Amino acid sequence: MGGITSFIKRKILRIDRDRWNYQYDKGLWNGLQGIDELARFSVIVGYIKFLKPGQPVILEIGCGEGFLQQRLQTQNYGRYVGMDISDSAIKTAHAQADEKCTYQVGDMDRYQPEGAFDLIIFNESIYYSRHPFLTLQRYATYLKANGLLVVTINNHKHSDELWASIKDGFELFDEATTVTTKTTCVCKVLIPRGVNN
Repeated sequence: MGGITSFIKRKILRIDRDRWNYQYDKGLWNGLQGIDELARFSVIVGYIKFLKPGQPVILEIGCGEGFLQQRLQTQNYGRYVGMDISDSAIKTAHAQADEKCTYQVGDMDRYQPEGAFDLIIFNESIYYSRHPFLTLQRYATYLKANGLLVVTINNHKHSDELWASIKDGFELFDEATTVTTKTTCVCKVLIPRGVNN
């Protein structure tokens, strides 16, 4: 009976944070460093450099182990705030961070960032929100004037439905699609309607 109880506690009753910590501790997200992810990360880095040259203030929601920040040169941001639900991922991100970075543990549906941002990035993370549209609208209130949201979603059976559910509150500024041997990913730069712009 002990084995069944252990299984239920480890796999079924595990809270979200525990599940994510388990996955990061087991290296299940190490693939984000691979060549199959290069195109997606490169598009986001390109958007950051082109749309907000200089020293933008960036917030990344669902930052994992900080791979996006690590792909940026330190001169490409004035301040970088990364938030993720996994303590393990944030610990790894902290170890790679520079003096302009802050990494915090939090749940995207409840997290309250401090300050205002030029860019808020949801890199393969918005579909983990309980209410993606409301989450994007809430974070849009933390944008500076002319601030932008950058959202990436891998193509899957619900991706079109997800994009449709958030499009009414945002104007599309630009989009890019990357295709690799592993997946197809859509990256959209969004302007909130009626918020700070």
